[in-house]
Amino acid sequence: MDVAMISHSISNILQWMNSTKHLTIDINQLETNLKQINEKVQNQSNSEWLQKVKDVVIDLNDLIEDLRYKENSSSSSKSLIRSGLNVRNRFKATHQVKKATEELKRLIEEVPKGEQQEVVRSNANERRKFAIAYAEFEKITMIGRENEKKEIIDQLLNMNNSDVVIVIAGVPGIGKTKLASLVCEDEKVKAKFGFQKIGINDLRENFDVESIAKRVTTTKGKGLLLLLDDLRVEIQRGDLEMLQKELTKVIGSHTDTAIVITTRSNMVANTIAAEHVTTCGNQVAINIAARTIVVLKLQGLNQEESWSLFQCVNELITSTKKEEQTSTNESESKPEPEREIVRHYGGGVPLLIVIIAMVIKKNHSGCGGDDWIPEALQMLKFIYYDDLPTYQKLCFAYCSLFPEDYLIDSERLIQLWTAEGFLLSTISSNSDTLIAEQQFGQACLNDFDPLVFHQVEEENNHHQYCGVVRNNMNNYLYRMNRLMHKLARQVTARGENITMDSMVETVHGGMLRVSFNFSLDLSCEIPDSVFEKAKKLRTILLPYNTNNPRLPHEVKMTTSTCDKIFNTFKYSLRVLDLHDLGIKTVPSSIEEVKYLRYLDLSHNNMEKLPSCITTLIHLQTLKLSQCHVLKELPKDMEDLSSLNHLDIEGCLDLTHLPSGINKLTSLQTLSLFVASKKQVTGGLRSLTDLNNLRGQLEISHLEQVKFSPSKEAAKDEFLKNKQHLEFLTLRWDHDEEDEDESDVDKDKKSLECLQPHPKLRVLLIVGYNGTTLSNWLDSLQCLVKFTLNDCPKCKFLPPMDHLPHLKVLQLRRLDSLEFIAKNNQVGSSAPIFFPSLKELTIADCPKLKSWWEKDIWGNDRPSFNCISKLNIQFCPQLACMPLYPGLDEELVLVESNVRSMRDTMHYADNTE
Repeated sequence: MDVAMISHSISNILQWMNSTKHLTIDINQLETNLKQINEKVQNQSNSEWLQKVKDVVIDLNDLIEDLRYKENSSSSSKSLIRSGLNVRNRFKATHQVKKATEELKRLIEEVPKGEQQEVVRSNANERRKFAIAYAEFEKITMIGRENEKKEIIDQLLNMNNSDVVIVIAGVPGIGKTKLASLVCEDEKVKAKFGFQKIGINDLRENFDVESIAKRVTTTKGKGLLLLLDDLRVEIQRGDLEMLQKELTKVIGSHTDTAIVITTRSNMVANTIAAEHVTTCGNQVAINIAARTIVVLKLQGLNQEESWSLFQCVNELITSTKKEEQTSTNESESKPEPEREIVRHYGGGVPLLIVIIAMVIKKNHSGCGGDDWIPEALQMLKFIYYDDLPTYQKLCFAYCSLFPEDYLIDSERLIQLWTAEGFLLSTISSNSDTLIAEQQFGQACLNDFDPLVFHQVEEENNHHQYCGVVRNNMNNYLYRMNRLMHKLARQVTARGENITMDSMVETVHGGMLRVSFNFSLDLSCEIPDSVFEKAKKLRTILLPYNTNNPRLPHEVKMTTSTCDKIFNTFKYSLRVLDLHDLGIKTVPSSIEEVKYLRYLDLSHNNMEKLPSCITTLIHLQTLKLSQCHVLKELPKDMEDLSSLNHLDIEGCLDLTHLPSGINKLTSLQTLSLFVASKKQVTGGLRSLTDLNNLRGQLEISHLEQVKFSPSKEAAKDEFLKNKQHLEFLTLRWDHDEEDEDESDVDKDKKSLECLQPHPKLRVLLIVGYNGTTLSNWLDSLQCLVKFTLNDCPKCKFLPPMDHLPHLKVLQLRRLDSLEFIAKNNQVGSSAPIFFPSLKELTIADCPKLKSWWEKDIWGNDRPSFNCISKLNIQFCPQLACMPLYPGLDEELVLVESNVRSMRDTMHYADNTE
């Protein structure tokens, strides 16, 4: 972990040095020293020397990052004061960089002798031992990939004169190479193609088309099937076209060409599939001109397949070691403990299952003991962890801060990785850093799934709305594999990342991150040893604890403790998590934590934040959700120019947002926007420029929006360009005593100007006082869920039966609703009535008599073809609605007319 941190920091520094011209130092000397020190640390085990190197490199990296930000932020300012500050900063930085250069040179000369060769020799021996043992896995017949194999073979045998590119993506050890080999060995495939395999894991810098093409030979009249195994470097669409042109020169233009690529990198797979047109499950199929591209992402095995593989490994080991037959029989007589081990630790990944089987067999641990775990971790370290890119090593080890079996929110995890700077060196200099860090973070997470993490389906289903998670479509809950969690703890064993399970944990001076896996309160605060020894602490993390909720007015952290944290770690802290501690006042000393990038103050009791918080120019994520008494945000919020995520969901007492919020154009998350009656159009114009918003947005207090008669403000398009927004809530909070007829026209105008982008997935409208909804609902072709609640004057809905992806429709407390669709709306543009609708809820609609304005259908009434759940409550007059013969999960009828149920039953009887 020390080595990974040093290498990552050096990579960041070198990347910056190539672009800077502002420091009057010998850049070449510094670069030479950094590269030399990076070579020395790779095979060094002396912890004291490594700690000294890490201290120097991390300090230098922090300095470089600060300079880089100041350069960017000052480029738009031409004031003399700002220019003077820049000169002073550069002079100070030059001195610090010179000092670091000299210190690195000294450390190079002091590198411990003798240990390096011993470490290299020991590592090589261990790798050789484990590689020989794991190679036995190749003798085992593949289990659980029959469908994938058939799909790929069908693609190859039915090419129809078009070139085919098949990408098999997945984590190491999931079976990519084995699946590809089995496909290539199929008799029908061999009859059609001449097979050639090229291992290209030596390509680390770029995709060398000419080098690959030179290794291909003629196929003697057959088509060419080229397997590029273990591709890890980025590949562009142009590279594939160029490669196929080069291959044509070798084998001829009239010969079919199929390329099979295996890769552990989701970034590689996503780049190849960047222009896909259809996605089905884990397979993406693309047709571009005369080329078909198929991207197949391999998932883990199910429990039965995992157990079968475990048994196969057992049988293989038994057959090669006859002398161990007695002990084998003993372990085989107790399969249940082994089955539990496979279930808890295997994760459906062949790599893990094979390693578990091998070490259990060796240690005779079939009775359910854990004496096999240390050797399994050692194998995993050499086979998996040591082969990760540096930034993924850091991301992986960071997860040791969470407790075992903890549910990890993917969006939060990516924000934490970003705040630590783990993703920065993976981004090219011409990339949009805002988007690139998010993409790399998600790709890194995908590269870990399902070997390191697995999605917790039951929890995700609870938090999802038909595939759309509450905050973000890609925001899923993960649980870390138990064996991989132990490995993450092991690779950080020198004390860099510490999870404090009690007050008596040992704190080392090299500690960079701490997670408190116990409940902090006034009697159990942060131990003094953390303040005294961990002077370079970068992260203070509090995993969410739902088992021990805080009482509403309970205080678990005092202002003085907050002040102590801010002053002690003011130059080092990047991540600070102080959620749900009952904090009433955030001290102004928070401005001292100048490099802070992630701040979680959610679920606390502050009424306001100190104005100086806006001086935290590096802050990327600010979480204030469920701060129910927070009345306002600092007025100079626009000074937080690095802010990407502002979470204020559930801040019920907020009456407005600062007027400069529109200047935060990097914002990706703004969970709540509060319309204000003191601003023209309620301040909605502040949303116009925030086109990077994604995930969820709620706009509240829309009843306060007013349009000036002299301006056509209602024609403004505040949301239409926000293509990444997925979940939109529009909320009016009318006071029943103050309602009048003018509300109808005013609400209609405000709804009309809030048309979202057509890619919106979920729409929730609450408290709307108009009699009709806007026609733009008809254009939301990607809509998955639509909810209409507490709209007392709405009489009918716009056409929705043609929306191709609508799965959930919910209508609640619509006092004036008489029918749902006009007759002339039905069937006008869709051959299938509600083609995807699975859940329908209609509740508390006392005037609703029929689905249609007039019942003209007779015995030909339309039916819901896909519906699984139907819930109708307190709709006593609803006598006519579509039939639901395919209903298969849930039917709820409460205080409602049962005629539709009888009609459906009659229809079903007649069609049997």
